[in-house]
Amino acid sequence: MAADELNAPLKRPARPVRKGRLRWLFYVPLVLAGVVFVTALMWTALVDDPDGGRAVAVAEVKGAGPETTGSIDKTSVANARRQALAAPGWEMEAGVNAPSDMGSLFPASAEPEAAPSSEPQTDFERMQAALQQAPSSTAFFAGAPLPELQESSAYGPLPRIGDDGTLPREAYARPAYLAPDQPHIAIVVGGLGISQTGTQRAIRALPSDVTFAFAATGSSLNRWAGDARADGHEILLQAPMEPFGYPSTDPGEHTLLVSAKSGANADSLAWILSRAGGYTGIMNYLGGRFTAEADAMRPLLANLGERGLLYVDDGSSDLSVAARLGPSLGTPVVVADRIIDEQRQPALIAKALDDLEAIARQKGRAVGVASAFPSTVSALAEWIPEAEARGIAFVPVSALAQQEE
Repeated sequence: MAADELNAPLKRPARPVRKGRLRWLFYVPLVLAGVVFVTALMWTALVDDPDGGRAVAVAEVKGAGPETTGSIDKTSVANARRQALAAPGWEMEAGVNAPSDMGSLFPASAEPEAAPSSEPQTDFERMQAALQQAPSSTAFFAGAPLPELQESSAYGPLPRIGDDGTLPREAYARPAYLAPDQPHIAIVVGGLGISQTGTQRAIRALPSDVTFAFAATGSSLNRWAGDARADGHEILLQAPMEPFGYPSTDPGEHTLLVSAKSGANADSLAWILSRAGGYTGIMNYLGGRFTAEADAMRPLLANLGERGLLYVDDGSSDLSVAARLGPSLGTPVVVADRIIDEQRQPALIAKALDDLEAIARQKGRAVGVASAFPSTVSALAEWIPEAEARGIAFVPVSALAQQEE
């Protein structure tokens, strides 16, 4: 044996590397990923957690909101209307200037069927679905009010819900589409029918997306309302309501009064509603005191709901309870954001219009009301095309009559 071999340290012969010994390490990440995926699928299928396990904080929001929340129960609405219409000043014998078949829209004896989730659930959703399929044509408004949506009274025809469930506020609504990415403004010009010259000027000068409100105390209202509808305008009636300081400040005959007794308000409302046809609803004229009283407004809104009409609050009183009461009675309520010509100087009208546009851009929608003064009509005729060029869409007021639920 050589000396070098005796002096060298002992060592084990090296083993040959076995191919595939470490190959299993390659599959570890794939196996772990598969386990995670299968676990996620089982969690989604078996655990009823729509938030997917994310931490969710629930806060209670307090404040004076509508009288109902969630889905409106039709039986509750019918009962609320019946109770409201039994109030002093609104009691009427069946068939005497009262809505026909009270409660027929929401029969208390039948349990409402749950509509499929894919179908529109609210008046507003149903109206929008119908309007998106309707042609944008003024022919939609031409012609006399529909006989099937009228009933007789001591004062003349009154609006009613059709036997097939057709609502006047839908049948007489100007078609409109609310684009989700565009601010919308509804303009209501009131006081029409008082002055022949002023009414003609408004119909000729203002675009058809402007809603016209005719004063119940005006003259030749059916003729003027027919002209406005033939020109494509949606129309309302203005109902005189008790202001603060009444009777020193007197809105006129058949004013709705807080203190009315023995069916007086129901009789006055029947007179008001008979003054014209083809309208989608009513708007208050004055009425600071009346609109602030829940006991007065509740039967009014109930009556309008039974007739398939909407209510527009002109926004003149911060004390109005209309928006709060409307949902529980199934009556759509729209509240104006600005009175455009509360001050009739041109500079102040221009500022009010700028404010209205700013509200629409902030909220996505805004409602402005005005009177048919020559300066107001001229200002609107000039401003509306300019606002449209800036991306504002103008719609009839019924398009914004979203019923809160």
